[in-house]
Amino acid sequence: MTPVLGLADAVRTYVRPGSRVYLGNFGAQLFCVGHEMIRQGVRDVDLVIASGGLLMDQLLGAGVLRSATYGHCWSPVGPAPAHNFRRAAEGGTAVVLHEMSLGLLTAALTAGAWGVPFLPVPDRTGTGYVDEDWTVGRLDTVTCAFGTSWVVRAEVPDVAFVHVDLADPAGNGVVRGPVGEVVVAAQAAGVVVLVAEELASGGTVRAAGITIPGLLVSAVVHRRGALAPDGALGRYDRDIAAYERYARLAATPEGFRSWLDEDVLGA
Repeated sequence: MTPVLGLADAVRTYVRPGSRVYLGNFGAQLFCVGHEMIRQGVRDVDLVIASGGLLMDQLLGAGVLRSATYGHCWSPVGPAPAHNFRRAAEGGTAVVLHEMSLGLLTAALTAGAWGVPFLPVPDRTGTGYVDEDWTVGRLDTVTCAFGTSWVVRAEVPDVAFVHVDLADPAGNGVVRGPVGEVVVAAQAAGVVVLVAEELASGGTVRAAGITIPGLLVSAVVHRRGALAPDGALGRYDRDIAAYERYARLAATPEGFRSWLDEDVLGA
């Protein structure tokens, strides 16, 4: 039996200052976890996230992050920028921003899952990843008897929060929708917490097809609407009005603080 924790207990147990936290999945914004981190006043987190989206933008604005390793940070509803990210990128920030392609980030997590210090990756010369060092030191070259290759540094999160549609008592989880890098993220992380829309029997989960096996999982959080205001395939739609409201308010630091006080800290 895998323990079922409340959201606040899971964040309190596994997220501390200096923790390296993966917030998955690709295309699924775990707003409930990020907002709980904000409510608990967590600081100096090293975020690992493929789809940074507005969740990363909110964590930046709330002062949670020490660094972020990410694929993108943008609003899927617009045209509207991720305002906190834009302010940080344009005006400078103490937060170290490691921008990667999804391929580079997946390779880094794969190296972490395999227990090796790096993984060879294709030559990215001619892109900002190499020419302007958008990854901020995550890429290097290695020469051996077989030749020279670019390599990406292994990514090993302390804890991975993974969104699943279903979870069973043994901790097996079903991802419904794009899987992306989530499996290797779970394999690379020291601790895996599934955030499940629904708890189901082992038979139901096996019939649906296990994505994350329970042997990797330390705890399960049962949270309906875990991605809201984002959408979950087959469960609920993205709240377009909420995204548009956030874009209006977060256009200024004062507006973002107003949104944070009302929608997160006052929730």
